[in-house]
Amino acid sequence: MGCRRFYHFILTVFLILFAGSLQAQCVLSFSGRITDSDTREFLDGATVTIRELNITTTTDSSGLFSFSGLCPGSYSIAFSHVDCNPISIHLHLKEEIIKDVQLPHKVSQLAEVMIVSGSKTNPPGMAGELKGRSLEAVRGLSLGEALKQVSGVTVLQTGTNIYKPVIHGLHSNRVLILNNGIRQEGQQWGSEHAPEIDPYIANRITVIKGASSIRYGGDAIGGVVLVEPKLLRYVPGISGEVNSAFFSNNLQGVISAMIEGNSSRMPAFAWRLQGTAKRGGNARTPDYWLMNSGNWEINGSATAGLRYQQKGVEVFYSIFNTAIGIFSGSHIGNVTDLINTINSKDPPDYIKNAGFTYDIDRPFQEVQHQLLKVKSYLNTGEKSRLNLTLSGQYNRRREYDIVRTARSNPQLELELFTGIFDLVWEHYSGTRLRGSFGINSMYQQNSYAYRYFIPDYQTLNTGLFATEKYSVGKWQLEAGIRYDVKNMFNIHDNDPDPYDELTGNQLTAGVPYGSRDFRGFSGNAGVTWKWTDDLRISATAGTSWRSPQANEIYSDGLHHGAARIEKGNLNLAPERANSVLGSVQYTGGAWDIDAGVYLKQIGDFIYLKPTYPPELTIRGAFPTFRYTQTDARLTGFDLSAAYTISHHFRVSSKVSILRAWDKTADDWLIQMPADRAEAGFEYIFSDFRKWKQSYIKLGLQYVAKQTRVPDSGNIEIKLPDGTVSMESDYLAPPDAYFLAGIEAGTDLIVNGKPITIVFAVTNLFNTQYSLGNDINAAAGRYYNAAPGVNYFAGISLNFISPVVQSPVAH
Repeated sequence: MGCRRFYHFILTVFLILFAGSLQAQCVLSFSGRITDSDTREFLDGATVTIRELNITTTTDSSGLFSFSGLCPGSYSIAFSHVDCNPISIHLHLKEEIIKDVQLPHKVSQLAEVMIVSGSKTNPPGMAGELKGRSLEAVRGLSLGEALKQVSGVTVLQTGTNIYKPVIHGLHSNRVLILNNGIRQEGQQWGSEHAPEIDPYIANRITVIKGASSIRYGGDAIGGVVLVEPKLLRYVPGISGEVNSAFFSNNLQGVISAMIEGNSSRMPAFAWRLQGTAKRGGNARTPDYWLMNSGNWEINGSATAGLRYQQKGVEVFYSIFNTAIGIFSGSHIGNVTDLINTINSKDPPDYIKNAGFTYDIDRPFQEVQHQLLKVKSYLNTGEKSRLNLTLSGQYNRRREYDIVRTARSNPQLELELFTGIFDLVWEHYSGTRLRGSFGINSMYQQNSYAYRYFIPDYQTLNTGLFATEKYSVGKWQLEAGIRYDVKNMFNIHDNDPDPYDELTGNQLTAGVPYGSRDFRGFSGNAGVTWKWTDDLRISATAGTSWRSPQANEIYSDGLHHGAARIEKGNLNLAPERANSVLGSVQYTGGAWDIDAGVYLKQIGDFIYLKPTYPPELTIRGAFPTFRYTQTDARLTGFDLSAAYTISHHFRVSSKVSILRAWDKTADDWLIQMPADRAEAGFEYIFSDFRKWKQSYIKLGLQYVAKQTRVPDSGNIEIKLPDGTVSMESDYLAPPDAYFLAGIEAGTDLIVNGKPITIVFAVTNLFNTQYSLGNDINAAAGRYYNAAPGVNYFAGISLNFISPVVQSPVAH
């Protein structure tokens, strides 16, 4: 009995000591400050939750929070605020940590309000975005190239510098781009006319996949891209950032800077200045330099705003200037050489033997785009507001062909002026019901000089819309309706001395084309069910329409950058798209899953169909394409999934599958992207002294061969045995390809300010491949391979002037 008591005593003492030891370890703390990433204001009343411990705290008036008595371990931390989008981070706690967090703002009185399917929030599973670290990793790239990071988005690439976003197989006029809340209106119909937007303007880039924007028009059959800048700084002080990037493949350098401020003497006034310069030379494939593929850009913007409690106004101006070289191997002198080049899949030796240079020679393009926007608001009550936006855009495109004699003038100049009027009344009837009613009108005047491609014309588009959203319990219902009238008039050929592209013979000047009138309804409705805090399911159905554009109806001649002859169709009718989309979004535990399916039935779908034979003009020989229509069905699936294995290791994947069917021909539809899959493996390092948020990531991408193309067509292809095969395109889709890349980044803290550093390598193994599987409408695949390995380095430096804050006890 005595021995047993002694053993009990020893065991009790051991347990007490062990428990005390454990208790002694639970003395760590986690604290920090939460700010609004757009307004830079300290967030009062933000909630911070440690999910594993089920404990929550809120920030004070200075945005400060603190936890104490924590044990070492890995935790999932959730941050949220009523005015901001929530975020979550994984934290490995082994010592005291002080970490500042920025939450992205939802909406403010001067922020543009985007209505998608009648909602002020993006439907789960139907949207993707670039912000924060993901946006830093693509700094220096063009807008279209950066958007490739979003699941379901591919690119229509021409050469090495021109990228257009393709959403679910649809691009150009079917994808609406909103630059700071304004419809981007240039000559966006061209496959080689990239968006004239400086990505450094953006604080966040959002892609709404497949949802028409009732607010801004019903013609966004493919989707909507939102380029959203930071909100103006209404906190006293001056801040800014400097970004630089370097790309090894074409020795391209980029520098961009922004400065903004607010004065305590004029707290209602805020301002911002921003500018970017870029220059790159010839790009290189794994085997040869791409002759005449250089580019340069000089861009700038200025913003000023006045904000009062009941009213406010903001003025924004931007200018975008670029020159883009067109690969010399795409402009070929005769039909025989053209066919030989396409069949060999390689440019001639004299093109391949070119070296590196920054010089840009003919053929090339010069583009300038200017945008001026004035937006004002007036609160019409405690729960309603009236917004008025006026904007003007000027777009000038000059195309310089290869000519036989020395000339300084372009061979084609297009000028487009766009004026937009937008009046919207918004109401907020409690937390359950909110909506908007409005009218917007757009006037355009297009003119050309020198060579004819599309005629002079004017358009006037007017639309009325209404949207409502109702939330109750776990359900959210939303709907919108819109009616548009679109007039195209004063359409004529203004060339005083026109000639035929094929023969050079003179033609009759001033041919009138009359006028066109289109009108119709658009509408959509959606429902979202929040099953749990981690799981949401949504469905959306909609109908929209798009009128044929001037180039689709009237084009006739050489499309310079695409290196092809395009012919319009006077008999085209408007497209009508009926779509259904469903999605599931799960963000629970270690999983982050976003999956969506879609079905689009598009009547009178307009597309460019390759025709035979190629045409020989006084500027060379080019493949020929003609606009035509069919009934199409597009179905697909997008998946984005990530799993956090530990606080250090995370794996992710993306899958995009598209099936496009020509219902009229009972065959596959041409010019659609192939299936693709991506995988990512990321390791996150623990913070070490001045090095914060360090990571390294391996990315893998597989793009399948596009085998779903029409069985036959009218293009004569001569086979090696001398026989002729009738195909649907001048060149069959290329083989599948596999690419690998590496990305690494960190924040270096110097004098309390972070310097963000990113290194990356794309096409790590210098794989030779063709762009034809991204979307086989890319004419560039006829003439050259894609660029090879490319090393990237980017640095971002932020600075902010000291701001006096009220002292707060810690």
